[in-house]
Amino acid sequence: MDLSLLHAGLAAGATLAALPVILHLFMKQTPKHVIFPALRLIRERQKRSRTKLRIKNWLLLLARMALVALMALALARPSLFSQATLGDREVPTALGLVFDTSLSMGYTDKFKTRLDEAKERADEILKKTPATSQVFVVDSAEPGVPVPLSPAAARKRIEGLALRAAQPRSLNAAVGQAYAAVADSDRPRHEVYILTDLAGSSWEKGRPVEGLDKIKEVKAGVGTYILRLTPKEAHDIAVVEAEPSESVATQGETVEIKALLRSRGPALERVVEFYLDDVPKGKQPVALPANGETTVRFTTPKLDPSVPLHQGFVRVRGAPDPMSFDDVRYFTFKVQPAMKVLVVSDLEIDAEFVADALDPGSALLPPGAPRTCQVERVRPEQFASRARDSLRTFTCVFLLNVTQLAEADWGRLNDYVREGGGVVIGLGDRCRPENYNGPVAAQLVPAAPSKVQDPKAETVFGKVSDFNHPLFNRYSKQLDAVLSQVPISHYWSVTPPEGSRTLLTYSDGAPALVERVFQGVKTGRALLWTTPLARRADRKSLAAWNEFPQYWPFLAIQLQTVAYLAGIAAERLNFEAGQDVVLAIDPTRRFKNYVVQGPDAKTTDRLTPEATSDALVIVTPQPVGQWKVTASGPEGAVATLGFSVNPPLAETQLVPLEARDLDALFGKNNYHLADDPESLNRAITRGRVGHEIFPWLMALILVVVTAENFLANTFYSEGGARSATVAA
Repeated sequence: MDLSLLHAGLAAGATLAALPVILHLFMKQTPKHVIFPALRLIRERQKRSRTKLRIKNWLLLLARMALVALMALALARPSLFSQATLGDREVPTALGLVFDTSLSMGYTDKFKTRLDEAKERADEILKKTPATSQVFVVDSAEPGVPVPLSPAAARKRIEGLALRAAQPRSLNAAVGQAYAAVADSDRPRHEVYILTDLAGSSWEKGRPVEGLDKIKEVKAGVGTYILRLTPKEAHDIAVVEAEPSESVATQGETVEIKALLRSRGPALERVVEFYLDDVPKGKQPVALPANGETTVRFTTPKLDPSVPLHQGFVRVRGAPDPMSFDDVRYFTFKVQPAMKVLVVSDLEIDAEFVADALDPGSALLPPGAPRTCQVERVRPEQFASRARDSLRTFTCVFLLNVTQLAEADWGRLNDYVREGGGVVIGLGDRCRPENYNGPVAAQLVPAAPSKVQDPKAETVFGKVSDFNHPLFNRYSKQLDAVLSQVPISHYWSVTPPEGSRTLLTYSDGAPALVERVFQGVKTGRALLWTTPLARRADRKSLAAWNEFPQYWPFLAIQLQTVAYLAGIAAERLNFEAGQDVVLAIDPTRRFKNYVVQGPDAKTTDRLTPEATSDALVIVTPQPVGQWKVTASGPEGAVATLGFSVNPPLAETQLVPLEARDLDALFGKNNYHLADDPESLNRAITRGRVGHEIFPWLMALILVVVTAENFLANTFYSEGGARSATVAA
C-alpha cells in the first residue's frame, strides 16, 4: 500500500509543528526568586505536584504540534492506493477494451441491447483518452492478437462488433489477451476495461483469468475495471428443446416433436408454432408458469418416402421478448425405409421377445411413434436355404438360442459382417459350445462359450463399462439402477479373445455382453449375450435363465442395438453453435464434392473429404438456423444432407457471477466493479488517485482540537487556582 499527495508542497507545512516549541522557548520568562519564609509549606506542596504539571504541559505541547502537522497534511490531500499512480490528469494510456459478444449480450432493455450499451460506455471512455494513447480492442469471439489502435480507429473497430453464437474461448482467456497487450505497451498508464453482463456461461468460474502474472511485472500496475451490464430484473422465454423422436425416421410414419419452453419472470401466455420444411404444421396456446417450464408436443404428417431429409423449427410468438435469439429452436431429421431385421431361432418363444420389442405392430405403438423395424423370423434350416446376397437387405441378424449352424452358414455370416453387417448372438440352454467354437464360427463370435454357470448367490446385471457407448448413452442416468434389479439364474461362462470388448458384466464380474468390431469399407459388428434374450413363465423350466424381458432396459437396449448396428445410433443432425458437425458418409455412395450452405445463403464452403473417410466434418459453423449440404459425384449423381445449428443452451440461463466468483477470477481488491457511468467515474478516480484519507484526517483533527482544548482548560484552571491561593 503506497501513499501519494495531491498537493505535495503543502505537506511541508507539517514542519510548522515545531512552532509551538519555538514560541515556548522564546517567550519563556525567567522567574524571580523571592525569599518568603511563610511560603515554605506551599513549596513543599509544589514539589509534590510539579511532576504532574510537567506531564500535562508536555501533553498540551504535543497536542498543539499534532494539530498543526495534521492540518498541513490534510491540505496536501493524501491518498492511499495499491499501485503506482499518475494522478487523475490525462496521460497517454495503454487501454484494453474487452467486449463480451456472446448471445446473452443481446438482451434488450430500454430499446438497447447490452452490446449497444457496452459500445456507448466504451465511447465515453475513449472521449477522455488522449490521442497519443494505444487502444487494444478485444472481441471475446476472436482469438487473434489485438493490434494497437488510436482512439479514433478504436471507435470504428467497436462499431463493427456483433453478437456471435459461437464463442471459441472463455472471457478468462480474452481478458488475459488484453492484459498481455497492455502490459507490453510503453505508455505510462495501463488500464483494462471489461464490458460484460457477467453471465456465468461466458466465464470459467473458479479458474483465475489469464495474464495475472503478466500485469504484476508492470511497475505502474494495471487498473482493471469491470462494467457490469447485467439487467436488473431479467425476463425471458426460451425454447430450450425441439427434438424429433428419432434422428432417422421411417418412411410413411409420423414423428413426434417435443418442445420444452422455459420462462424467467412472471406467469404469462404465449402461442407456440410448429413449422416443417418452411410450412406451418400446427400451433398451440400455452400458459407458462412463473420461472418454470412447459412441454408442448407436435406430430408430423406421415413422411413422404420421396423426401429423404426434413428440417423444421418450433417458435414462440407473442409480446416482444427482451432476448429474441432463444425464441426459436431448429431441428433436422432424416427419413429412410424401415430397417429389416432377421431373427433366427429354434423355438418361437426364443424369438418372441426380441421381435415384439423391435416390431410390435402399429396397433401396439404409441401415437406418433415410428415403426422403425420390420422383423422376419426364420428357423436355422430356413436360414441355410437363403441366397448369400439376400443378407445384404437386412440391417442385422439375431441368432437366439440356436443349437448349431452349418459351417457354410457361419461363413455367410462372417462375410456379411465384414461387409458392414451386424450380428447379435443370444446364448441359451440349447446352444452347443463346440459349434460356436468351431474354426469358422470363432472368426465371428465375440467370445468362446465354455460351460453354463449356475451361481448359488443371487446374481443380477452389474456395471456398464462405458456409458458413452451408443447402446447405453441415451439412458445412462437410469439404466444402472434398473439393471441391478434383473434376476439372473444361469449364464454361459465365456473367454473373450484379444480385440473383443466387454460392455456389460454380471454382479459377480463375469461378462454379460461382449462386442467384436470388424473394420472394413464399412464397419461390421458382432454382439454376444451370455444369457438368453427371452424368458419362461415357468421358473422351473430348464430354459428359464433370467427375467430380463420384464424390465424396460430390455426394450431400450434392443432398439438401440439395431440402430447401432445400422450405424445410425450415434448419428447426430442437431448441434449447438461452436460444435464441430460430423455427418456420416454412405460408403456405398462416394461423392467427391460437398457444397455446404448456411442459413443466410452467404456462408458457402466446398469440402472434399478423403476417399476412405466415413464422415464429413464441418468445423464450428457459426450462423444459427438450417444448413444444407449438397453432394455431387460422377455422372451427375447428387445427394442432399443437412443439419441444424442452435444457440448454446447455456446462453439462455442469464445467471450472473457473484462477488466471490469475481474474487476467484481476479483476486480480492484487484479490480473495480461499476454498474453505471457515475459508479465507473468513482471507480476510475479510486484507481487513478487512490482512496483519499482527507475525511479521516479532518476527523482526527477534530479529536486533537478537542483534546487540546480540554488540556488547556485544565492547565489554566489549575494555574489560576494556584495563583489565587498564593495571593491569599
